[in-house]
Amino acid sequence: MSKIPNLSSLLTRRSNPSIIPISPTRSGNNKPKSLQKTKRTFKPNITRVDWPINLLAETEGASAGANDVLPRLRGVKMQIRKIRDVEKAGGLEGLLLSRRSKDLTPFGAYLRSQVFTQLHRIKEDIEFERASRNASGLPPLEGLGSLAGRIGGGEKKELPLLEGQ
Repeated sequence: MSKIPNLSSLLTRRSNPSIIPISPTRSGNNKPKSLQKTKRTFKPNITRVDWPINLLAETEGASAGANDVLPRLRGVKMQIRKIRDVEKAGGLEGLLLSRRSKDLTPFGAYLRSQVFTQLHRIKEDIEFERASRNASGLPPLEGLGSLAGRIGGGEKKELPLLEGQ
């Protein structure tokens, strides 16, 4: 039995482990005005954060029309200074796609593999839809072409080097 839970239990949990490694507690000295040094510890500033997720949610059929609220990965343990990294990467999925799995915790590496699995499913669905529309003689959908181009499939357009060309 695996130690890593499935995604439905991750979304219903009140707290989850960290995704990005947390720096260890460091030690040093307090040095007041009297110059009497005493040992102290420097603990990392840790909080629990809720992150909305798009790709990991499988809510298309179940509650698509219910609340239009994104499901959240709740209570992820994270350092305050790492929150900005997630926001700059474009959310939790952006962070997982931009980092190597060895730069993440085991839980983060598992979530990263789940994101890639979902992306491959989406790509296969788009390719199947495109093939079925071509086989039946229907024109291709506009939305599918742009989505496939972002994921990795689709045709590449050549852009002119200058505006007038």
